[in-house]
Amino acid sequence: MRHDLINYGKIMIGEGVMNTKIIKNKFIYLIFLTALIFSLGAVPGMAAEGCNSNLMAQVFSAAEADLGAVGPQNTLIITDIGSPAESYVFLDDFYSEFYSRDLLYTKNLLTVQNSRNNPLWFAFFNKCSGKCTYIEVSYENESKISYKITENINFGKLSKTNESRAAWNEKVNNSVFNGREFAILTISNAWATGKLDYELMQCLEVHNHFCPGVSSGYVLANWMEENYPLKEGVSYTVFSCPNWCKDDVFVKRWDTTPGKGGIWVSTLTDNETEALGGSPAGIFVVTDKNAGTMKAVVLGFDFDIVNANSGVKADDPGWVSKYLADLWLMNKKNWDTQGLVSVISVKDIDADTLNKMKQADNNPYVILGLLNSTENN
Repeated sequence: MRHDLINYGKIMIGEGVMNTKIIKNKFIYLIFLTALIFSLGAVPGMAAEGCNSNLMAQVFSAAEADLGAVGPQNTLIITDIGSPAESYVFLDDFYSEFYSRDLLYTKNLLTVQNSRNNPLWFAFFNKCSGKCTYIEVSYENESKISYKITENINFGKLSKTNESRAAWNEKVNNSVFNGREFAILTISNAWATGKLDYELMQCLEVHNHFCPGVSSGYVLANWMEENYPLKEGVSYTVFSCPNWCKDDVFVKRWDTTPGKGGIWVSTLTDNETEALGGSPAGIFVVTDKNAGTMKAVVLGFDFDIVNANSGVKADDPGWVSKYLADLWLMNKKNWDTQGLVSVISVKDIDADTLNKMKQADNNPYVILGLLNSTENN
């Protein structure tokens, strides 16, 4: 009997120890799980995913509070959503709000590229009133609207008098749209004309603002496609020399990215520019695999012609002169203006010549025999 009691006691003690271990293990697991949850919450992206449920609804509601109903007939939304770090977590909610208002991707939206360290922002433009509501949001610790302002950006009103120009200049100096005043004003007003090509808007996605530099690239791209059609088996290699904003058009339109060897960028000296006629735009190498040919097409683009025909005045602020130039270049009838796009040279070349043009210590114009090596002094 005593022996049985001893064995029973050992069994009870053993079960107690087992239960204690189980409780201890569960407690450790609970602590680990709690720490994991807190650590995930500390990661910006994870935190944003957990609290993004109504931020986009707040953004649209805030815009509508100042502009009235956001609808397909009167609204353009410009935003960099998807570019700032972790902002992708709001994409689904944004498009849910967007499409619930019968807005159209190709008619009512421009999503521009931006750096990851830029804020997530939205510009809602109403073309009927000319008003624009600019909104920034923060979402690192909590999701909220961090900045909002509404301004009338109707170009006609802002540029009408010296007083109205001065008033807008002051707002630009005060960065009412956090430094994006020019981009938002020019894109919005161009869109309001109803004459802004969607394919040009696609180029603005890459460049993230509208300027004569981009417009000139659009004209040059269309000239190349008209005169050297981009049919199957044909490709362009661009030597953007000199470089300016036009080059982002070629990257977007032709997929001539630097990583794929599609575009080579360099500058020219004043002497070299003058030797090439004063307005060189670059070299476009057309490779036709079907015909087995390769041509170097050297083009010029004359901004003096743009300024002479677009109504630009010497004392115009930059946002006025550049927008007027954009308006003139948006009109395809103006693309055939004598001297706007000029052909400096067309040369048949081979693969060895193309490779020499790509070398860092070579000037492609020198390789083509259009410049002497001494003309850069």
